[in-house]
Amino acid sequence: MPDTGLLPDAALQAPACAGRVVVVGLGYVGLPIALEAAAAGFDVTGFDLDPTAAAGAEAAWRGRGAPGRFAATAEAARLPAAETWLICVPTPLDAVGRPDLSMVEAALATCIAGLVPGGLVCLVSTCQPGATNGLCRRAIEAAGFVVGRDAFLAVSPERENPGAAVGPRLVPRLLGAPDPASLARARAFWERIADHLVPVASPEIAECAKLLENTYRLVNIALMDELHRGFAALGVPTRAVVEAAATKPFGFAPFWPGAGAGGHCIPVDPAYLQMELARVGAPSAVLAAAAAANAARPAQILAALEAALGGSVQQRRVLVLGVTYKPEVPDLRGAAPIALLRALAARGARPAWCDPVLGPRHPPELAGLPRAERTAGGWDAVVLGTPHRAFDLAAVPALAPLVLDPFGLLPAGPSVRVV
Repeated sequence: MPDTGLLPDAALQAPACAGRVVVVGLGYVGLPIALEAAAAGFDVTGFDLDPTAAAGAEAAWRGRGAPGRFAATAEAARLPAAETWLICVPTPLDAVGRPDLSMVEAALATCIAGLVPGGLVCLVSTCQPGATNGLCRRAIEAAGFVVGRDAFLAVSPERENPGAAVGPRLVPRLLGAPDPASLARARAFWERIADHLVPVASPEIAECAKLLENTYRLVNIALMDELHRGFAALGVPTRAVVEAAATKPFGFAPFWPGAGAGGHCIPVDPAYLQMELARVGAPSAVLAAAAAANAARPAQILAALEAALGGSVQQRRVLVLGVTYKPEVPDLRGAAPIALLRALAARGARPAWCDPVLGPRHPPELAGLPRAERTAGGWDAVVLGTPHRAFDLAAVPALAPLVLDPFGLLPAGPSVRVV
């Protein structure tokens, strides 16, 4: 086995791959994969418990105008028997911060119910190391299949980037399996919808690599948020520092300060890794510090706001510009600006929000938090929550006598405070 953990192509003699595919979960991960598989000639059925997601998937396929076969349903009873099953469901943290694999377990049961002999189950959802060879393998073999003989098992962790115009075909895919036959069977599927496969020597390598990718991002984002305050105290613009450092062609990757990393991956995936590291007696102190710093970022912004307003935000009118977790992406999962809004309300402030990316809807995540009808006039303070392109950043400093900038994007002025 190579020291790199990568397998040479010669080790993968892929058998023929039958054409029926079921994708369980039609969110930001499953839908692009399902559409790409259908465009590649597979007979694809998408499954999502949300009827709106299923209907939206069929509309997306019709809009694509590609040859192929695709249908979607919210009813498990309508799923066909199939040779390939992909699990693309969310793996969030529960109320106390522990990994919640309940949706993966339910998806496994759905897959096994329709799995034909010689079929493949591939885990795409992000899970902790050991999930493929443990949870998934136990469920399949409990149903009477022998993995590697009667049925095949693999993992290819998602690498989606919401808001970026790069689909699953162009992003290199990690691929791991517990045995050579499963790896070859999985490759027979993935090589038809992805241009660059990266086979590795075990499922655990693929699982850990996925977690490392976002742990790396969390640690570096937390570092930049902390240094942002330090550079501001030195009178040096953070973004100019990062841009200068990024001219080095090796050993440096740029990260940018902000209101705190949110979304479905960066605040979540490192917790899966830390859980397993703790289980084997090797938790990461650096990871723990970065996770704590990221979680504390909204409270840090609130503290800076209180200090600038004389020690209290009671009855102060505060506008948060942008509330999604990422610019141009209408996703509120783990969004730091929402945590800031809730903290402001708890402290007796009168917060409001503005976010053009969300359109006219008032999402349930923002229930009880008023939407600003206009951004100009009457605010005691403004906080840049998410720097969408629709905002005229040059005009933001004029919106209030106090403007907080966690990103280092606003032009300097007497009202602007870097936090």
